[in-house]
Amino acid sequence: MRKALVVCAAAVVAVATSLVGAQSTVNTNDIVELELLTHTEVSDKIHNQGFTSVLIITGGTEERGPQDVLGGHTIMSRHRGAAIARRLGKTLVAPILPIAVQATGLRENTTQPGGVQMPADVFKGVQLAMIESMYMNGFKDIFVMGDHGGGQQQIQQAAEEMDAKYKDKGVRVYYVPDFYQKTHDDVDMYMYEHKLPIAGHGAMMETSEMLYWEPTPGMFVRPSYKTTVGSPINTDPEVWKANRDRQMAARAAAASGQPAPATGAAGGNAAGGGGGRRGGGAGGGNAAGGNRAGGAAADPNAPPRVDNGLSGDPRPATKEIGKDVAEIGIRNTVAQIKALMAERRGTS
Repeated sequence: MRKALVVCAAAVVAVATSLVGAQSTVNTNDIVELELLTHTEVSDKIHNQGFTSVLIITGGTEERGPQDVLGGHTIMSRHRGAAIARRLGKTLVAPILPIAVQATGLRENTTQPGGVQMPADVFKGVQLAMIESMYMNGFKDIFVMGDHGGGQQQIQQAAEEMDAKYKDKGVRVYYVPDFYQKTHDDVDMYMYEHKLPIAGHGAMMETSEMLYWEPTPGMFVRPSYKTTVGSPINTDPEVWKANRDRQMAARAAAASGQPAPATGAAGGNAAGGGGGRRGGGAGGGNAAGGNRAGGAAADPNAPPRVDNGLSGDPRPATKEIGKDVAEIGIRNTVAQIKALMAERRGTS
């Protein structure tokens, strides 16, 4: 008995020692999240290691169906932001802002509680303050973006104003719309090409990516996603594709200063380029599309909307699809940041 106790005690000591050892070997060189560093470590990274770039990302807190947790925007932004920073190199990520403009389902006496939002002018003020904080910290290139449709305009305005304010001091501030807009467009096409449900707030895109990032099953996405369906949208993929092609042509014409191409009447139940996915709408039970382009009117013969914060079909979502979705967002953002840096700094 005594021998057994001695062996047991020795095992406990060994485990405790290994835990202490693991805790004492944290490699801060691998940490890119500003909030997980001490001020001396941040100083060393900025002034000695050349970490002069920082990402400011807005997440959000809102309903996204009965299966996905409210903090989805923030969770995805945090993970994707860290991956982007590591891929860029010499880049840190500021604390993710968990509140944006227009939280889906949030209204007086809401039956879909949990959302948190702030007025557009207050949100812009927060963006200005975060940029100013990063300037004071010593960062030279500040990249601002958001994972939520509501607030994109204010993010852009804040970035442009602060860039004008600080560029004579050698500090540049950039708005990075591809983190949101191009990523949604490209994911829509990914779903179309893989014959998966297109678009939808809380549906395939978000549910798959949250499945990919969750550390343990059920933490970010409840198992009910396999049987949960929201309001149907984009029931005819080819009609969606035709609407998308018209929208892309109109955008290209607008960018080049040409007249918008003529468009015919669109049928089916297509929501254009996937409007109504992550952008929040304050009044309705399901999401409005933020600043994403809208498409054709919904099919009047389609089933009535389900007021559960979910539009579209999340049931085919998988971690593997989520990995692809995350990679699209990471790749788009890294590419645009490099292009912006080349344009303003003459660097690759």
